[in-house]
Amino acid sequence: MRKSLTAETIVLTKWIGLNGSSIIARKREKELLTGFSPCFIDTVKDFDGLLSTDIEESLVSVYGTDYFGEVSGGGIYGALWEMADSLGTGIDVYLKDIPVKQETIEIANFFDLDPYCLLSRGACLFVTDRGYELMRALDEKGINSALIGIITDSKDRVVINQGSRRFLTPRYEDPILSF
Repeated sequence: MRKSLTAETIVLTKWIGLNGSSIIARKREKELLTGFSPCFIDTVKDFDGLLSTDIEESLVSVYGTDYFGEVSGGGIYGALWEMADSLGTGIDVYLKDIPVKQETIEIANFFDLDPYCLLSRGACLFVTDRGYELMRALDEKGINSALIGIITDSKDRVVINQGSRRFLTPRYEDPILSF
């Protein structure tokens, strides 16, 4: 019989939208130059250097994870849905705790995109009851991470933002598909 997941945490590595932002910066550079400096765009293109998940993968067995997955198409919202579906659980995720670089927000705003649905290859989700230990290990290896939520016994998949609750839906269209 499977253990209860009630006390388990959801840890996200790196930042959401890195891959999508980088792709947009490469494909739509001329448009971006009307609102941003070449230095800004070069910084975003360099996000590709953050996409390896080798370190995260090396820690999966060490921290007793019940789930490990890379955030990809459909962004963090899609990945959270898939994770909860795979585990057969609910989740409570705190929007303000999801790490996102300012450059990703600016590019998303420029093209009227939702950064939480943007391609996020390189970011990984862990579910473990040892979230803080995992985060310390990631930090020691130079990997940004954040505890973004918890597993719940309900089937509700909830994102909480300043006291309001939003329910996730099964499918999220990745805006990168239109680029």
